[in-house]
Amino acid sequence: MIVGGLALALGGVFLVRYSIEQGLIGPAARVTLGAVFSLSLLTVGERLRRGEAARGRPRRPIDIPAIVTSAGATGAFATIYAAYALYGFLAPAAAIIGLGVVAVATLLAAALHGPVLGALGLIGAYAAPALVSGDEPDAWALFLYLLGPTAASFAVARLRNWPALALAAGAAAFFWGALAALGGLGDDAAALLVYATALIALAALMHSGARLQAPPAAAQPDWIAAPLITLFALLAAAAPAIDGYGTAALLATGAILAATLGLGAWAPGLAPVAVAGGLLAGLVALSFDDAALAAVAEATSLPGPGETPRPAGLGDFLAFSSMLGAIFLVAGAAAARLRPPRPAWHTGLLAAAAAATPLVLLALAYWRVAELAPDLRFAGLAVLLAAAFAGLAEDAARREANDAASPMATAAFATGAATALGLGLAMAMREGALTVALSFLAMALGLVAVRRSIRALGWVAMAAAALVLARIALDPRIVGDDLGATPVFNALLWGYGAPALAFWIGARAFDRAGQAWPAQALEGLALLFALLLGFMQARHFAHDGDLAGEGVRLLEAGLDATVAFALAALAGRLGVLRSSPVLKWGSLAAGALGLVLALAGLLAGANPYVTGEPVGGGALLNTLLPGYLLPAVAALAAARFSGEGRLAWVAQALGAAALALGFLYVTLMTRRAFAGPILDGPDASEAEWYAYSVVWLVFGLALLTLGVLRRSLMLRSASAAVIVLVALKVFLFDLAGLGGVWRALSFIGLGGVLVGVGLVYQRLLTPRDAAA
Repeated sequence: MIVGGLALALGGVFLVRYSIEQGLIGPAARVTLGAVFSLSLLTVGERLRRGEAARGRPRRPIDIPAIVTSAGATGAFATIYAAYALYGFLAPAAAIIGLGVVAVATLLAAALHGPVLGALGLIGAYAAPALVSGDEPDAWALFLYLLGPTAASFAVARLRNWPALALAAGAAAFFWGALAALGGLGDDAAALLVYATALIALAALMHSGARLQAPPAAAQPDWIAAPLITLFALLAAAAPAIDGYGTAALLATGAILAATLGLGAWAPGLAPVAVAGGLLAGLVALSFDDAALAAVAEATSLPGPGETPRPAGLGDFLAFSSMLGAIFLVAGAAAARLRPPRPAWHTGLLAAAAAATPLVLLALAYWRVAELAPDLRFAGLAVLLAAAFAGLAEDAARREANDAASPMATAAFATGAATALGLGLAMAMREGALTVALSFLAMALGLVAVRRSIRALGWVAMAAAALVLARIALDPRIVGDDLGATPVFNALLWGYGAPALAFWIGARAFDRAGQAWPAQALEGLALLFALLLGFMQARHFAHDGDLAGEGVRLLEAGLDATVAFALAALAGRLGVLRSSPVLKWGSLAAGALGLVLALAGLLAGANPYVTGEPVGGGALLNTLLPGYLLPAVAALAAARFSGEGRLAWVAQALGAAALALGFLYVTLMTRRAFAGPILDGPDASEAEWYAYSVVWLVFGLALLTLGVLRRSLMLRSASAAVIVLVALKVFLFDLAGLGGVWRALSFIGLGGVLVGVGLVYQRLLTPRDAAA
């Protein structure tokens, strides 16, 4: 059937071509015959359709009447275009009107003949302006013409439920408007504004037909009309730039964008348009051209008493932002309160438009005017917005309890209040203070969630926490070069310790509020910031306040391992008191990190016996103490708490690390006593070699004593391992390497210790085990 229709159309074209080649008839006769042929096909198509309707045959998307009518419409388009382009019988205006009439008629006939005819009419209608053009582009004439086929397409799409036709027509209408916005049709902002307004009205009328067919309770977002209205509003948003940001264009654009809020309040299905309109208002504020931006850039704050008046462009910018922000805030909040609570997403989107628009415009104004520098006046406006949103959220929460408001509206206003407060903090504080303020904002949101069960508060708290993380990543020093050289009590304690505490309190608050995932996320961030605090303080202390210092020396490596093991112990202890997956896995991760740091740093990379780094300090109090003894104690504590209710191998690995670090400490301290600060100096003497046996035996006996007192099998096993190592040393090395009295003393000492250990196990452990 399609091929048959194509053959009819091509047959007419070939007939005309033959008459031209043979010179049979003149141009006027050719145009007349083309019109007669097209009209004949249209008549035949309509008669066929009526005949099938009379016989009760169902209509099909593609049938013979539709194909014949499509061929007639194609012939009509070709005839009018030939009369204009080939023979000059028609002026451009008459040609485009004729093509438009045929296109609209074809679209209307598609309601009877099916979508194929509609597609043909759509192509012809929107291609006509490209085929017929005058010397001077006339935006008014073009837009007036385009409204005809657009209206016809929307009407047919609504009548026959063909959403693809409406979307295609809207996209084509937007294309021509975008071409005008880009300067392809001159700089006529008024024509573009009128065109955008008319298109928005047509799309709203198309939606109203669907709205009347469905009860309000069954309303759903209109994913045809709403996107189209957003596109058409985008055309309006381009008008101020075309007009040079004149007052009239700004007022007209503001009115159109405010009308999108009205459409969203009027019809639930168009509620997404309200949010889109607010965001487009921000786009207009963002799009001020170079001249306007240069005028704005000269100011660093809002004009105060006695200050130089600001340029007119800045005044228009601030007036536009203030006007749109106030309209969306007041009207959007009123609409969200007055509309029925069902469907919930309707009032939720209205509330979101009321909250987002003034915040976006205020943030852009702060950027343009204050250039992101601290400005208390902008901060005051943000605090006022926060108070307004908090009041609206409280009102919505009270009404929600009586089923008079939707939870989405409450969440939107609560989110707006928290965001406005965070924005105010950003406007008032410098970078270091802002980092802490945002973390305390996350904590405050958790405390609010305890009183008001608003799920959105968790998302906002996560956003604030993400900003804190981003801020730390940009500058780990918190305050730049003003960090200070004082150990511990410096800006790091404030910049990392305060957020860690705030996140922990916020986690407990969200946990009490029944919001598990924000509680766990903030709990994890609290552990992370505690770890970062320890690492940064260790680096600050090891490099005398210079965080950019090169290399990792023994002191820093030991403190890093201590921090990781201590955090593992703390998280493990808290996990024993309160079941938490974050504490469980946090303890495991911190312990694993400590093991890596101990293995890579203390045993090899920063070991002074390997690197030759001098051991600072005296014979007893030196860098070996924080380098090995402190991490050993911390690893032992981590093993103590990681073994309760957790995998046994975790405690064993941490215990082994503690034993290794403690053993290294006593060994290197012995080497320090004989060789001085440079441990990789001269070879060990016989006295030093014998001293290792004594020190190791004392170390093993100390472990045994602790194991007996605390009834710890792990400590007793560690003691046995050390004593076995000493025995191997004595029999394998001292026997051949030592001479004279040193060899005798070595064997005597080992023998005495082994006998004493045997007595301990016989008298203290065996009776107790037997009695048990």
